[in-house]
Amino acid sequence: MDFVNGLIFGASDAIFVADVASGQIVYANPASGKLFECNYTNLIGKNFTELHPKEELEEIQQKFASFTSNNNYKETTAHIITPSGKKKLVLITSAHSFMHDSKRYVTAYFKDISYVERLKEISFEQSHLVRRPLANILGISKMLMDEQEESKEERLELISLLYTEANNLDDVVRSVNSKSRVPKFD
Repeated sequence: MDFVNGLIFGASDAIFVADVASGQIVYANPASGKLFECNYTNLIGKNFTELHPKEELEEIQQKFASFTSNNNYKETTAHIITPSGKKKLVLITSAHSFMHDSKRYVTAYFKDISYVERLKEISFEQSHLVRRPLANILGISKMLMDEQEESKEERLELISLLYTEANNLDDVVRSVNSKSRVPKFD
């Protein structure tokens, strides 16, 4: 399949060509190795099911059957699993299948979208974890502003609580910021 190699070898997304009948990968480009954190040549010869977590195999097989059953453009999300066991969310896009030397093949393009899961986690932290210390700071601040009659000890205790909650908020914001960093691309 030299014609395939010339078309997709240098693509930035992981691209696979699989034999429809067997599900065996007959071609993988270098970007696929980067995605799977291994040498791309190690992916050639594997069955497509070996690229995904075992608990998702039934769904993956149904998606493969859907991709290969007609000549429509298809797109779905799924998890892949690297040789080290790391799970990544990918967008899989497939064009129609094609014939070559009396065999039918399907091409699939895998794009790493694991950042989507990270964004969901960050969104949760921003909406829930940041909210608690912020609500406490607002409440303590209101008490300090409203209470004219408290003793010096009570006022110092409220200021101490305010300081503690401000530090809690700072810790949460630092955690969210560390998870928000955009990965570096080669």
